[in-house]
Amino acid sequence: MGKTAYINRMLRGVVFCGVLPCFILRVSAGQAAGTTAANFLKIPVAAIPVSLGEAYTAMVGPDSILYNPAGLGLLSYNAVSGSHNQYLAGITQEYVSAAYRSPYGTIGLGFSSLSSGKIDAYDDNDMPIGKTSTSHQLWILSYSQSWPHFRKDTGMLDPMLITPNWTRVEPVKDYRPKVYRFSLGASVRQISETLDHDSSKTCAYDLGALLVLPHHFHLGASALNLGGKQKFVQESHALPGELRFGLAKDFHSINDIMVFTLASDIVKYSDSAASGATGLEVDILKIFQLRLGYKSKRDTDSSFSGGFGMNFDRFSDKDSFIHGARVDYSYMDYGGLGATSRIGVQFIW
Repeated sequence: MGKTAYINRMLRGVVFCGVLPCFILRVSAGQAAGTTAANFLKIPVAAIPVSLGEAYTAMVGPDSILYNPAGLGLLSYNAVSGSHNQYLAGITQEYVSAAYRSPYGTIGLGFSSLSSGKIDAYDDNDMPIGKTSTSHQLWILSYSQSWPHFRKDTGMLDPMLITPNWTRVEPVKDYRPKVYRFSLGASVRQISETLDHDSSKTCAYDLGALLVLPHHFHLGASALNLGGKQKFVQESHALPGELRFGLAKDFHSINDIMVFTLASDIVKYSDSAASGATGLEVDILKIFQLRLGYKSKRDTDSSFSGGFGMNFDRFSDKDSFIHGARVDYSYMDYGGLGATSRIGVQFIW
């Protein structure tokens, strides 16, 4: 009877992950290209997902708050992630997120800002009138929970999940049901923009689901930026709703000397055609990570990205409060527009 119950729950999870994209696609359809507001939300910020081509819907980490809040519900430890992006034309972008795992679920908080710096301003006659600036901010508050969940496993790695790079977090050694893991998550977003003397603020929400099957196979679906409209002066436009569906799986060499993680996403914005994203990470001895990503978009042709990272937790004391620290770099090519670089850090405890 117990085994039957687990199979039934697993099937319900598969159905949910399949139905959610269809439902949200119907909700978010019908917007023409160039008619959405707050398009800074489309600019990627976190270093690790960027280097993987943003194929992150089925992955688990603190950066899941940006792509699928359900990924936070499968975190067994607390984490902080941050990055700095030196974007095109002198534009800068900052990002930080934190995830706190409690016995009752995971709470996440994220913040991202995009700033143009000082730019020349002109009047209607193209005469210079000084300097102006723009700023864009995003706040995210998330909650997620997974099933089945075991309170005494907090702070330990679940062997069902894709193996992370951390070495100071002990895996669960007791028996745990290995049929599936299922997580649901939701977020509330506050989006604000200032263009010269005009400003606008609105709220939206995210929904996500993530199913983990045996042999580290992840299946995820999420819908982002739902329900919000932004108004500047007298015109009002909807936010760029985003539907994501992703798969992820890792492959281990002998003695785990190398671990290969492959992730692939399908992404549909409400104002553009669907596109694909694929990412590959190669972990070496849980110290060095090499990453490569490919993202296809009709409006920007193809976009390649890559990066590398280093895990410093082997150099920390095993009993210290901070169990892990890492630094990551990502590179993203925008074709004729140039390339961007991001530096990211993560801490876990």
